Amino acid sequence: MEFGFPWWLRVEHFLNIIFLSFLVRSGIEILGTYPKLYRSQHTVPGTAWSQFTVQRAAKHKYYTVGGEYDDYSPRISLPGRGLLGLGRYWHFITVTGFVTSWVIYIVLLFGTGQWRRYIPTSLDTFVQAGRDMVSYLAFVVPEAADGAPFNAIQQLSYGFVFLVLTPLVILTGVFQSPAVANYFSRITRMLGGRQVIRTVHFLCMIGYIVFTVIHVAMVILHGYGYETSKIVFGHTDLPVAGGVVFTIGLALVVLLHVIATRWTLAEGRAVEKLHNIVVRPWTNLLYHLPARMHYDRDNVSGKDVVLKNTTQNFRGSGRPPETPEYLALMANGYEDDYVLEIGGYVERPMSLTIRELRELAEGHSQTTLHHCVQGFTSIGKWRGISVSDLLDLAGPLPGATDVVFMSFQDMGRDDALYEGGTYYESTPMIEARMPQTLIAFDLNDEGEIPAKNGAPVRLRTETSTGFRNLKWLERIEVVNRYDIIVEGRGGYFEDVDFYDRNQLI
Repeated sequence: MEFGFPWWLRVEHFLNIIFLSFLVRSGIEILGTYPKLYRSQHTVPGTAWSQFTVQRAAKHKYYTVGGEYDDYSPRISLPGRGLLGLGRYWHFITVTGFVTSWVIYIVLLFGTGQWRRYIPTSLDTFVQAGRDMVSYLAFVVPEAADGAPFNAIQQLSYGFVFLVLTPLVILTGVFQSPAVANYFSRITRMLGGRQVIRTVHFLCMIGYIVFTVIHVAMVILHGYGYETSKIVFGHTDLPVAGGVVFTIGLALVVLLHVIATRWTLAEGRAVEKLHNIVVRPWTNLLYHLPARMHYDRDNVSGKDVVLKNTTQNFRGSGRPPETPEYLALMANGYEDDYVLEIGGYVERPMSLTIRELRELAEGHSQTTLHHCVQGFTSIGKWRGISVSDLLDLAGPLPGATDVVFMSFQDMGRDDALYEGGTYYESTPMIEARMPQTLIAFDLNDEGEIPAKNGAPVRLRTETSTGFRNLKWLERIEVVNRYDIIVEGRGGYFEDVDFYDRNQLI
């Protein structure tokens, strides 16, 4: 068949330049906020196999992972300056376009028979690819195969990128979603675990960069005007015009990056609105994937290291509250003095001690994977009572839509890295009612939760990223709307930074 360069292939080529460049830059922004890669799910400090920062983790017993950010330049990352929330917004906006474009491309590729341009139909192609490599090393451009648009090594490399590397980067991206990774936890473990998946995703990014560099070099080697004429006009008859038009197109892509970066740094909330329009409709579908972990005691962070206390290896982030009230609770061991208040839009407001929570929990526990939004993970066994059971006891009134959780922690007072304000989070009722949304009072059968991990009681929302798993829980309020609380975005980081309340990805 005549392969040629049909219009849809040329459009997809240009879109991929935009999507991949935005994905790489926003991906670098995300990596910069936890620039370390691990082989183990437990991300014990000092065990990273690779890191991209000269900063060292704080030696203080209590520290915030946000202090490990590396502030990459806006010339490299999107948007730069350690703005993880905005980097995530751009990554997921671009992912939406990238995956949609790739699916359309694959359908057209196989629907028109053009798949043969990338998939060899004979083993001779691999033999010829070896000969072509020798020719390139001798600075001789190999000829295209008879009736094909590429030589053998080009065919195999393009086929690898479109049919192997791209599905792999999509798969590893999907399984970094807390909702997906925890719902399909057996598959997550088969893939090597969250940190191996994160590493492979990073290596995919490196693969795209290496391919792009080689691809550009090959275009120049084969003849810039000749090759760009193919992708602009679908033929080689106008090499000068093809080179000019394609170069202008690349300049426009660069301009698009400059505009996006400056707009994001100046109008972060506008990017947030764009994200909510493009991304929210499909991420909301993940609320129908309630967590159902399949981890056991042997997976708990610390079990693979000789330690007396396995909770030592469960990463903490943030400084405990420093109010006299909380310090007195800590000094007295919490058990007799702590009271969890449940109120708001309910029929039966109540106050529960830890002892009463233990009795209501009836020994319930769950061993789950914690997904920090920055990137670290830990596995822990939590004992507690489901939020759904507590709601049944309190009896939400008709019209109740959300559950608000308030912490003893005041960020400006307790953690100088951030501005002041009571730390709080909220969940839509569907998330609060998930079976593994838990009020926890024990970690790893130690009889309590350590202060660094949220003592005496904390929230576990296993389908969300870590910052929404509120620590040092003081009170629960059922409400009929969350958008009138503080800044109306549903939580502390949602209000003061650029984090989405929907943290299922």
